[in-house]
Amino acid sequence: MHFFSQNLFAQEFESNEIQFDGNEIEVNDLLLLCENAFVENLYDSAYNCSIKAKQLNSNYVNNKLKGHVAYWFAKSLYTLDQFENSENEFLVAIDYSVKANDTLQLALSYNELGRLYRKTANYSKALQAFNNASKFYYLLGDTKGIAIVNLNVGNVLKNIGRNELAKKKYWQALHVFKSNGDEFNEAGCYNNLGNIYKNEQKFDSAFYYMYKTLQIREKDSSKLVLAFIYHNLANLHLAVEDADSALFYIDKSLSINKSIFAYSDIASDYNVLGAIYIELEDWNRAIEFLDQALKINEQNNIIEQKLEILKQLAFAHNKIGNYKVSSDRYLEYEHLSDSLREFNENSSIENELINYELFADSIKTQHLLLEKDLIVSRKENAALNSRITIRNFTYAFVILFLIALIIVVFYLSARKRLTQTREHQAVLRVQNDELKRTRISKEEKEILLKEVHHRVKNNLQIINSLIRLQSNFMNAKNFKEKLTQIENRIRSMALIHEKLYKTGNLASLSVRHYIEELSFNIIESYENHNVKIKLKFDLEEREFGIDTLIPLGLIINEAIANSLKHAFYDRTEGNVWISIHSNKEHTCMTIKDDGLGADLTLDELKEDSLGMELIISLTEQLDGKVELITGNGFEYQFEFPILK
Repeated sequence: MHFFSQNLFAQEFESNEIQFDGNEIEVNDLLLLCENAFVENLYDSAYNCSIKAKQLNSNYVNNKLKGHVAYWFAKSLYTLDQFENSENEFLVAIDYSVKANDTLQLALSYNELGRLYRKTANYSKALQAFNNASKFYYLLGDTKGIAIVNLNVGNVLKNIGRNELAKKKYWQALHVFKSNGDEFNEAGCYNNLGNIYKNEQKFDSAFYYMYKTLQIREKDSSKLVLAFIYHNLANLHLAVEDADSALFYIDKSLSINKSIFAYSDIASDYNVLGAIYIELEDWNRAIEFLDQALKINEQNNIIEQKLEILKQLAFAHNKIGNYKVSSDRYLEYEHLSDSLREFNENSSIENELINYELFADSIKTQHLLLEKDLIVSRKENAALNSRITIRNFTYAFVILFLIALIIVVFYLSARKRLTQTREHQAVLRVQNDELKRTRISKEEKEILLKEVHHRVKNNLQIINSLIRLQSNFMNAKNFKEKLTQIENRIRSMALIHEKLYKTGNLASLSVRHYIEELSFNIIESYENHNVKIKLKFDLEEREFGIDTLIPLGLIINEAIANSLKHAFYDRTEGNVWISIHSNKEHTCMTIKDDGLGADLTLDELKEDSLGMELIISLTEQLDGKVELITGNGFEYQFEFPILK
């Protein structure tokens, strides 16, 4: 089962709605989901996915996959502060990765194991693990991986007070991250440099690097690393006795850590809150937060964190006169501090540092030797390429010369044949053109003249009929208006012939172009009309013949004229819509306005209106039918057999 939606899968997984058969593809999907959960700081979800993957994968012998499963399960345990179980799982991951020759997984596992040892203050083992991680990253040629290890080694050196060497590691890592555009790890270097300068009381430099970190982290980072920088800024402001700013940043850090249930980091935030209230001499509040920090620490037993809490508790209790409690906390602090010193023998730490530096030096030496070999190889390649280039140039020159000679000979021969061919073609074209002109004049001229005469006769008959019909409705008062109506009808017919002439096509015409121009002409013809009309078209791209367009144009003329005369009484503007569309069987046309409308039927309107009579008559001429809707303005709905 492949998951295309990780978030949806997470919700279904948490609600136990997804069932697994346990194949390796599903195990890989679970690991991918676990990785995404880490990015979103959903550590409980990451743990659930990793433990489910571990259960499903128990039946398989794929050592590489087993190594990946153990690695993610170990990371989940680490984020939940189960350090002992996490260590065991990282060692299991390393064992399977060795069997599978999985170099990348070995590098990742050793690096994470080193981070775990550093957090539990086992610095000798941490350096040993980082040394192994660095070797495997070197085998992979992964400079970024080596830089990440250098960053983590710098953190160990910072913890044991080797500040100058730590800064050196940070700068080495920072150079690689900047060259790769890796802002996330670049910010990690700035953050740790800020911490070192704070410890050295070089506060200007510390603030510079801390706020540089914050600027990067606030752009696009997970909640966890954002909480780290807020925590460190609180510590820095506390170091310069700015308690208000320290409280501001520690509250931001604590809010994030509580939202993601990062318990060890919550304990660290409570520890800083205790230190802030010690600075403010509010001893009871300080003890309250330090006790909460100690209670959380008892569950994960982070030694260095516990030392800080115990030391501050001893101081706070002493200030309020709880000398017995203060003494007990201080003795506990001393005992734990001695145990830590015994646990981290200086000799073993120094040995691991020497091993790490020797390996780093050997890498540099090999890198220099490889660079020398590369320079020699480049020189030899350059000399060889130069000889090859000269030889290739000679061959190319000879080949090009032969090709040019062949082209010249071919060109001269072809040119002679082409000249003869062109002369023959010119004679043939003249003869062909003459034949065409002769054929047209004899075969088509008479037909074209007959067609023109026939169309003129038909149109004159239509004009004669229109004038005769209009005369029945004319009197002295409306004489000019009726002449304008006759003129518009004739113009709608003349427009067709004008467009046919301009396009050169004597058979058909674009219905869209004709109707748009006709409609605008009708609007312009009513000079004294004070209403501003907006025409809106929805016309298909088709061509109709002249016998279709003339009655169609007259129908549109009458409909628009009726709207202009009657629809927009006492208004300054109005809208007219015209649409034409065809399907397989019919052509439908709609003409409507948003005018006054009228409570009249089609037959009632026909009685005293030539325009309405013409609309009905011309519709029947095209074998169509018309329906009139007069509720909100006039809407003519025409349906014709498919028009051509």
